[in-house]
Amino acid sequence: MTKNSTFLLVAVFMALSAFLMNCNDHQGFPPDAKIRLVSTLSGAGEKPIPVASAGTGSFVGVIDRATRVLSYTVTYSGLSPVAGHLHRINSANGTGPVEIPFASLTSPIIGTTTLTTATRVDSLINGFYYANLHTPAFPAGEIRGNVRVDGPIKLTAALSGAAEKPIPVASAATGAFVGVVDPSTRVLSYTVTYSGLSPVAGHLHRVNAANGTGPVEIPFLSLTSPIIGTTTLTTATRVDSLLNGFYYANLHTAVFPAGEIRGDIK
Repeated sequence: MTKNSTFLLVAVFMALSAFLMNCNDHQGFPPDAKIRLVSTLSGAGEKPIPVASAGTGSFVGVIDRATRVLSYTVTYSGLSPVAGHLHRINSANGTGPVEIPFASLTSPIIGTTTLTTATRVDSLINGFYYANLHTPAFPAGEIRGNVRVDGPIKLTAALSGAAEKPIPVASAATGAFVGVVDPSTRVLSYTVTYSGLSPVAGHLHRVNAANGTGPVEIPFLSLTSPIIGTTTLTTATRVDSLLNGFYYANLHTAVFPAGEIRGDIK
């Protein structure tokens, strides 16, 4: 590697690190933070089966961590809802029960509610709630959007052999994944560092099996630590999966071709 290339990698790594310090870090929010939340509602966002709907909508809210009070505004057009709620995801297909019925059904819907526990607040911040508007034609929901923290979101993972699935690996190697995803653009920037192994392949995988494994989704751009890359996730559903913990970083070696060290991205 040339000296100029080394300087460039260091510069990119330092820039990413500085950017991460200013991103939404869910673990780093102060206990009294007031956090802005957003969502875009569409038929394509419905789960487990997307809906063909011309309806659109948006959710904008603020959660006060100290008081657990959520204030929100929901706007929509192109449909006449008969019900509307915030749901909390509790199943593998990305759905869940009604948690907060909306205060009205006339756009703009403006409401205030208090979440019952701090755990509910954490679930809201970490992307496990969604806004859903239901109609007679689509009683399970015509337009939906996952609620998320506004702005770029920091992601991390610690890689180890013990984290490999379905069978842990006895490896002294270690690694780390640090990234930022902007849900509005679906752009993911990441840095992977490691020591104690010589990878022959490295990827982000998306879990799609009961044993916690899944296919390669994003091959790493290089295999030399630090691995620095940028990619655009193909769909908003992929972003939701990433934010909800269904992606993992994996480094493969000749001795452990299925993966020597792995880390689930949070």
